[in-house]
Amino acid sequence: MNKKKHKLSGTINDYTLVEVTWFDAVSDSSWLSIDKATAAKPANPHSLGYKLHHTKDKITLFTDYIAEEDGTLTVGNITTIPAAWVQDITEITFK
Repeated sequence: MNKKKHKLSGTINDYTLVEVTWFDAVSDSSWLSIDKATAAKPANPHSLGYKLHHTKDKITLFTDYIAEEDGTLTVGNITTIPAAWVQDITEITFK
């Protein structure tokens, strides 16, 4: 986790593109045998997005953005993941 604080100018270049691998809850409202119910496992999703906010408690990503005429960003498709559920965070770089 990066503890440095950066003043963001509001351009997309201020945000790191990352892949977050994490655990997520899974539920099933159908009738299950005890064996099938106890065999249930959490999902293991991979989320790709720009890191908006990262603290010891959570990470928030966005996948879509609009660059406004005044240089600010409007962001969409936000995912906030509890830090305790995060398995790995990989920075994505392009050559």
